Amino acid sequence: MSRSNVEAKIKESSLAIMIISLIGAALTACAGFYQLLSDTERISDDYVKKMMLKTALSNIICSVILIIAAAIFYRIAKNARPFTNGNITAIRIIALLFLINAVLPSIIVGMYLGFAKISIIGSGSIFNAALCFFFGEILRYGNLLQTESDETL
Repeated sequence: MSRSNVEAKIKESSLAIMIISLIGAALTACAGFYQLLSDTERISDDYVKKMMLKTALSNIICSVILIIAAAIFYRIAKNARPFTNGNITAIRIIALLFLINAVLPSIIVGMYLGFAKISIIGSGSIFNAALCFFFGEILRYGNLLQTESDETL
């Protein structure tokens, strides 16, 4: 495959993933805001209300993550260059949001049950955050190699 063919494939794929990310972000945000704004007056159990709040905030955070991912794929679709400083920063922001998503449910549930009685609820988000931080380092290395390659040509 030639360089132009590879760049065309990268652009097409990135555009498709960007659209899927935006659709996912819209659906997740709608679910989060629906649950956040739903009528909790008829629910008497305080625990259920806290779980609804936890789920709503988690959905909204996931929606923001998908919007940032869509921005990354838009930039890649525009210029076929994934190894940019903007993408590295965006990946790090996504990692921080995954960490927030891991800690926030524990805090909300801990306010109700007591912090001594909870376990790590967001362990999946902690793993996702670690992956994103690692992926950010891979992108930073790719950026370094891209810069060296551009300077040699």
